[in-house]
This record gives sequence, structure tokens and C-alpha cells, in this order.
Amino acid sequence: MNIADELHHRLNSKTRIRALFKDVSTHELEKILNRLNAVHAEKLQARQAADEKRQKKLDKIKTIQKEMETLGLTLSDFGSIESAGSKDGRKRRNVSKHTFQYETSAGEPVQWFGSTTGRLPKEFQVYLEKSGKKRIDCIVEGEQP
Repeated sequence: MNIADELHHRLNSKTRIRALFKDVSTHELEKILNRLNAVHAEKLQARQAADEKRQKKLDKIKTIQKEMETLGLTLSDFGSIESAGSKDGRKRRNVSKHTFQYETSAGEPVQWFGSTTGRLPKEFQVYLEKSGKKRIDCIVEGEQP
């Protein structure tokens, strides 16, 4: 049992409170009561502030709902705006495609059409590793199917 549970258990019964404070003077008991009252007042203020904040939020929501009704909008309309650019709701990457030229291990020139990202043909990978070039260095200017 943690301390909060133990304290709650002790203070939940008048008999347990008497036993707990039997050796405490009335002056000390008044100090404890004043502190408890101060904590209680703080808790009430915090709850009241939270209730006011929640009520302001609800008022704003109601205002927005009324405005949406007058405009003939629903929440689903907002979802359709976001996905209007693509068919399945996902964003599309704008990948530029180019024609690349490289040499095979036999020394034959090969042209390959693809993007500057993603997987490469195995021979193109071997060529890049062997020559120390980057993929962009192998782009053939002006040639695209």
C-alpha cells in the first residue's frame, strides 16, 4: 500500500482519525486543519479553472458547429479536401526519372531508365562501386524514353 492509500485509509474514519491524533495538541491540530483547508481551496480553484476552460472550449465548438451548419459543411468534407490530390489518400512522391549510361563488366555500354533513388540493376551497382562515381554522374543529358 503506498502512502496516499494509507493516508486515505486512516483519514476515512473518525475513529482512526482520533487514534492518529490522540497525542496531538489542539493548537497543532488547528494548524493541520488550516493547511488542509488551504489545500482544499487550491484544489477547488484548480477544478473551477479546468471547468471554465472546458466550458470555453465547448462554447467554441458549438459556435463552429453552428457556422458549419450555416455553410452546409460536415467534418467529412474536410477529409475529402486533404485527399483530393490523390486517389487513395496517400501523398505521391515526385521522383524524377532519367536515362543513365554505364558499362558492364565486359565493357559494353548500357543505358538504363530509372530514378535517382531506389534499387539499381546489379551491374550498375558494380560499375558505381568500381568507378567511384555517383548515380547522378551517369545521367545522359536530354535522353528520355
